[in-house]
Amino acid sequence: MHDENVSTFLSFLEAEDAALSFLQKSYQYLGIPDAEARSYQNISAFLAYLEHGKSYYSHGKNAPLLMKPVLLFYGMTHFMKASLLLTRPAYPESTADLSHGLSTRKRKKRDYQFSLDEVLLQQRGLFPYFSRHVCKREFHSIKKVSMGDMFGLIPELYDLLTLQEGKRNLTEARLEKDALILPDCLLDEFQYTKRRFLEFLKSFSFKVTGQEQLTMQQPDSLWQAAGPLYSNPVKGQYYFVRQSCWSSFHECMAHYALLYNLSMICRYEAEWWTDLLHVNRHNEYPLIVRFLEITAEKFPLLIGSYMLKHFQDIKKAR
Repeated sequence: MHDENVSTFLSFLEAEDAALSFLQKSYQYLGIPDAEARSYQNISAFLAYLEHGKSYYSHGKNAPLLMKPVLLFYGMTHFMKASLLLTRPAYPESTADLSHGLSTRKRKKRDYQFSLDEVLLQQRGLFPYFSRHVCKREFHSIKKVSMGDMFGLIPELYDLLTLQEGKRNLTEARLEKDALILPDCLLDEFQYTKRRFLEFLKSFSFKVTGQEQLTMQQPDSLWQAAGPLYSNPVKGQYYFVRQSCWSSFHECMAHYALLYNLSMICRYEAEWWTDLLHVNRHNEYPLIVRFLEITAEKFPLLIGSYMLKHFQDIKKAR
């Protein structure tokens, strides 16, 4: 997995003719009627989403914590919309698709703790639409998620959560050469037989290379290691979800849920947010600050990796 390849590809798409060709070939690859006309219709929006996304992230990285969540969230939504236009030329298909797709409490209690807070998953809006069409995930059995669970799905937070004895939904996989060795405890935690677990791995297109000891081939892109296998590309570490219920969550979905809630708090719960930043720096403070650092760098790379993989799949099919 090479981050510089993703960054180069995003720069490549800044040229209108390259982006237009990509859209047209994507629609043709998917068998969408009137591919050429629809690519011309969408090219301005596609380029605008990418430009706005990059700009918001650039300013968000350097912004004070006081406003950082809002800028990063706007950047995130623009990148998500750009990725959707690659395969959904009619997006948004209705006004309902323009909503956030999540909801949270309007007022926080006096003893409010961010990690215990929950967001409700809606059936319409950007979150479910993106989850379904980009991440290829459905979450019919999950109605709400806690922020603590979402922290537990960010691999770069694994060490910090370990120190704080926080909730971890991942377990570390061992990398030897180009092979990933999964811990045997996964069978007990999933309550799967080995045969069923192997079928589970294959359903996500993972290449199983050993069955006696659960071994799989190392993914060749960041996008392929964003759930249920997760990666920390900076440290070259891999993790696997500990429970089958979280296999329906892609890492992008966890980033979105956390940043959505933080941006809402930043905007509408000024007293609690200011208190966290300047007065009462409890255990959640380092988690929130670290997450904002992580998502500012990683989410654009995840979206770029998705686009690059789609670009490569189109070339292979020609």
